[in-house]
Amino acid sequence: MFQKVMVAYDGSVSGGIALEQATDIAGLTQAELHLFGVIVSTGGMAMAQAAGAEDMLGREGEAIRTRLDEVATKLRANGLSVHTQAVEGSPAEAIAQYARQIHADLLVIGHIPQFSFGHWLEGSVAKALLRSLPCSILIAKKLIKHPNE
Repeated sequence: MFQKVMVAYDGSVSGGIALEQATDIAGLTQAELHLFGVIVSTGGMAMAQAAGAEDMLGREGEAIRTRLDEVATKLRANGLSVHTQAVEGSPAEAIAQYARQIHADLLVIGHIPQFSFGHWLEGSVAKALLRSLPCSILIAKKLIKHPNE
């Protein structure tokens, strides 16, 4: 079934839901789990960096790498094979490039329901990935229990 499961993880609520579902799938299928973070260097982050007072990308990169390492340590302690990678760039392009590089069988990303300015500037990451990736994509959403369950 799945041998390499990749999850785009940024520490957000939607990223956490994606991580949880990717971890479950990797555990069930005994697949490698690839935690991937994007240090967004486009849109609003690029404008903030250009304004120049602080190293916004450097701080964001360090925060994402720390999150990935902390999660990976916990998951490895539970017996999973985990790899981490963080890169700078546009989310859709960076995710697609890494998924192709590792020959991912499944990509898991979180669902962001609300409209944002960044979404307007960049477009839907999921939509771009659907067009460009040869692997399956799971858009993870919080599971809602039905009253009869």
